[in-house]
Formats: sequence, C-alpha cells, structure tokens
Amino acid sequence: MDRRSHVPLHVQLADLLRKRISSGDLAPGDRLPSESDLSQTYDVSRPTIRKTLAALRFEGLIESELGTGHFVRDRGEPKMVRLRRGDEASVSLAGGMPQVVVSRKDGTTETFPADQVVIRPA
Repeated sequence: MDRRSHVPLHVQLADLLRKRISSGDLAPGDRLPSESDLSQTYDVSRPTIRKTLAALRFEGLIESELGTGHFVRDRGEPKMVRLRRGDEASVSLAGGMPQVVVSRKDGTTETFPADQVVIRPA
C-alpha cells in the first residue's frame, strides 16, 4: 500500500485482493480475512476495508454473508436462460451485486447473478 500514491487506499487494496483471487491464492469458497484482520494487516481504517469489499462484491468477485464473513465467489460457466413469449428480464442491484430477474408469464420469478447468465429468446 502506497500512502503517497494518488490512487485511493481502497482502490489499491481492491487491486491487491483482485490479484490474489485471479492468481488462485484466494480460491472460490475461501473466506477472506475479517474486516478487523484486513484493517490490521494493511494498516487501513475499517471504512476503507468496507469500501474495498463493496467494490469486490459489486464486481461479483466475492459474496458476503451477514455474521459469517466474505467469501470468494465461484463464477463458473454462465447459465443459458431462454425467454419465452410473455417473459420479461430486468436487472437489479439487490445486495449490491447486479442480478438478472426473469419474470415468467406464469407469475414465477428466477434470479441469477448477472455475470452468470446469458439471456436468449426462445
């Protein structure tokens, strides 16, 4: 972490964690260190840690479980979803992560992480 850099600390830390995830050092399903541990390890404030985690969550790299921690997501292969006549798809930011919500003509709905779905017309 370079405190003299013009790059904000939360961006520097997100870059560092992003590299650990892409290298496999932090694998899908791995729990990230706690906010407190990250704060101590990188000598940054808790708000900086929270901004970092929010950015990684928004990018779909991690998911957060209240009271449990933050985990590296398994992004896997995208799922093909077919829209039939009368079906609709929309995007929401529920939980801070982009999601595709498919509303079926019969009234049912399905929700998918936006980075894990490909929408095709029937």
